[in-house]
Amino acid sequence: MSRFNPPLPNPRCTPHVWKYSDIKPALLQAGRLVSEQQAERRVLMFVNPSRDASYTTDTLYAGLQLVMPNETAKAHRHTAFAMRFIIEGIGGFTAVHGKRIQMTRGDVLLTPSWNGHDHGKDGSGPMIWLDGLYLPNFTHFPVHFVEHYSSPRYPAEDVDTSQSPTVFPWCRTKAALDS
Repeated sequence: MSRFNPPLPNPRCTPHVWKYSDIKPALLQAGRLVSEQQAERRVLMFVNPSRDASYTTDTLYAGLQLVMPNETAKAHRHTAFAMRFIIEGIGGFTAVHGKRIQMTRGDVLLTPSWNGHDHGKDGSGPMIWLDGLYLPNFTHFPVHFVEHYSSPRYPAEDVDTSQSPTVFPWCRTKAALDS
């Protein structure tokens, strides 16, 4: 019985640190070497040294995604919920279920399960964010899948991020933490 109900936590993943300053040059090099047409996504996956892909932790997949100027990460939807933490760049956006959300450094953007979405970048310079999805949970519960949309962009209109239940702007979060 203790195999199924152990007396202590028994994670298979081990603690590990991925330093942004070490990873960013490789991510930008991928942006120069791999075109938008060659890759559905440019993501450097954080693979836990104790596990295979797609494990970052026992329950979370994470990776840094890069979108270069005037690129689109094609529209799709998937069963896994997704979280995006915006690290750097200006002019990036995601369109989720018809709502176009501007990306701002420090923001957390949520993509609920099975909502059509795409990502893009207007202006100059790269857009980089941390993607987090609970993909490892589907290893023993194999119901995760992806459906691509018929065109690269999902139809969307701009959203007021101050009113969105799926956007957590850093400026609002910081104000709450400082109060």
